Amino acid sequence: MLIVKNNGESVEFSSQKIQRTLKRTGATPDIIKAVVADVEKRVRPGMTTRELSRLVRDELRQESTSLAHRYNLKGALLKLGPAGFKFEKYVAEILNAYGYTTELPEELQGACVRHEVDVVARKAGQTVMIEAKFRNDFSHFVRLKDTMATWTRFNDLNDGALMKLCPHFDQVWMVTNGQISSRSKRFGECKQMHMIGWNYPRTNSLANMVDHAYLYPVTVIDSLSRTEIESLAEHDYLLCRDLADKDPERIAWETGLSKIRATRVVQLCHEIVAPPTPTKK
Repeated sequence: MLIVKNNGESVEFSSQKIQRTLKRTGATPDIIKAVVADVEKRVRPGMTTRELSRLVRDELRQESTSLAHRYNLKGALLKLGPAGFKFEKYVAEILNAYGYTTELPEELQGACVRHEVDVVARKAGQTVMIEAKFRNDFSHFVRLKDTMATWTRFNDLNDGALMKLCPHFDQVWMVTNGQISSRSKRFGECKQMHMIGWNYPRTNSLANMVDHAYLYPVTVIDSLSRTEIESLAEHDYLLCRDLADKDPERIAWETGLSKIRATRVVQLCHEIVAPPTPTKK
């Protein structure tokens, strides 16, 4: 059975892909089995991947609301930019959770010119320059020219460090919510760049890093209105775990949300970052 990707390409429907994605959210084997069985009954030839994703989420919601929100991670990341959150800030928050100290600097002076650096991260005596590449579609690629440009900035900044113009960088990373082209991967591997994409590398991808540490952005809550998301953004409430244990009255006072709505948002965030508790159909 063929389904249609966002770029118009037709691919074979794969229940194994759904199983892998559900496993990533923390779903139990029983939940995975039940959801896949229901999806297989309802999927139709010619269905788009977006429609299929909505179907999976709807079926998953019948088993666990928190898992359904976690499954919404892809769509949640696409909302970061329009919501007032910057992707580089989200990358910094992820690294903070993994023991790095981070900053989002202004331009830094290289040997030749000044450069924008999205994130500077430090850990265990190492300083890392990070290029955060946001993509409006998960099928969009970070191409070779992007990777080469990042490598050039890294070298010019380290030349500038020798001249005491900026910090020295021990590593250069590229992080994206999209895909990384094969040529870009080869160049990065050759230059020992650390490259992280939505599903690359397989064991330490962006999706895996988020799921492993429960670093879900508040935008996974699909019932949030744009106004509510923007209000949360204004007060730097980027992650669900930032809200999970907060006093709803304080959230309501700071953001302008009603107390009832703030209480619901805090409750949902607590469920999303806690181990799932399945509900029976």
